[in-house]
Amino acid sequence: MKARPSALLARSLLVLAPLAMLAAALQMNPPLVFVVAFVALIPLAHLVAESTEILAARTGPRIGGLLNATFGTLTEFIVMFALLRAGHTDLLKASIVGSILISLLLTLGAAILFGGISNGMQRFDQQSVGMASTTMILAVVGLMVPTFFSAITQRQQNRIYDPGFQSESVDKISQAVAVILFLLYLLTVVYQLRAREGEELTQKPSRPRDPEQPGWSLGGAIGALMAATLAIAVLGEIISQFVEPFGRSLGVTYLFVGVVIVPVAGAISEMLVCVRMARNNQVNLAISIPMNGAMQVSLFVAPLLVFLSALGPTPLTLSFGVSEVIAVAITVALAAYIAIDGVTSWLEGAQLLALWGMLALWFYFFQPWPHPVS
Repeated sequence: MKARPSALLARSLLVLAPLAMLAAALQMNPPLVFVVAFVALIPLAHLVAESTEILAARTGPRIGGLLNATFGTLTEFIVMFALLRAGHTDLLKASIVGSILISLLLTLGAAILFGGISNGMQRFDQQSVGMASTTMILAVVGLMVPTFFSAITQRQQNRIYDPGFQSESVDKISQAVAVILFLLYLLTVVYQLRAREGEELTQKPSRPRDPEQPGWSLGGAIGALMAATLAIAVLGEIISQFVEPFGRSLGVTYLFVGVVIVPVAGAISEMLVCVRMARNNQVNLAISIPMNGAMQVSLFVAPLLVFLSALGPTPLTLSFGVSEVIAVAITVALAAYIAIDGVTSWLEGAQLLALWGMLALWFYFFQPWPHPVS
């Protein structure tokens, strides 16, 4: 079956990856190199999603669910790890927040908006979405505890609050919270795998194969996944090297770059998939994909980065800026409120998009302290 134009466009943009690597090797204009490398991540993220979906379809519901959970945020993790290696911890924390906001506001909002326009009121599985909402609320608490602990500690020392503040107590509480969040993620994966096993035993109809996916063999899908992962790793290093010149050229802070710009590359492919599913009235998948993506970033990616940072000279803490924590809390609260009744309309999608727009403006004009990218 003929592939959709979006898939053809994504595959045609794969040529940008070697162009970005060449531009970086030649030390061309830094903002231009960043833009080319950033755009090159979009088709690679699409390729990761395609190959993972093919692997999931060929390995059965349980293993497939584990693969989706593992590789669902692969692009974001690789880019964030590159930022960690480069020492851009403030930008890294902003990217964690941005990934959560984009999943729950931009991706979910676009899916609900276009799904509602095409189909009117849409109903979804209230139980599974409610569980995801509860988990996200716990994740927000996990961000709040180290942040407020750090703020109180600095206040007691008559310091101006700095999210990058380092102390033994802040490091320890961040690592302890990271362990709790990671264990919660493992329990969530186990629960979801058992739920899929139950669906398999009751012989519910499986999701039809997406005609946009290529007809790869199992070996071809594994090869494509490995090649895309390697290319994303190289581009992540390029982005971490050129992100500061890019931010200075735009005259924006690291908060705007991290929250609004960096997470977009890994989210565009997911957003297009969710919008298409919502328009086809597959609203359960359209809602669960961004919900699970936000959970993976907060419960898996962020704790894993904390663990990896312990091997370096400067541990990463889960102490965020107060504005970042407030933005995540408001976002999760609105997403959870929309999930209460099990029904969505296009207006609720517009409301989610409006909140993302307002928060983007907030981070654009907000001048944090310190601000390494300005």
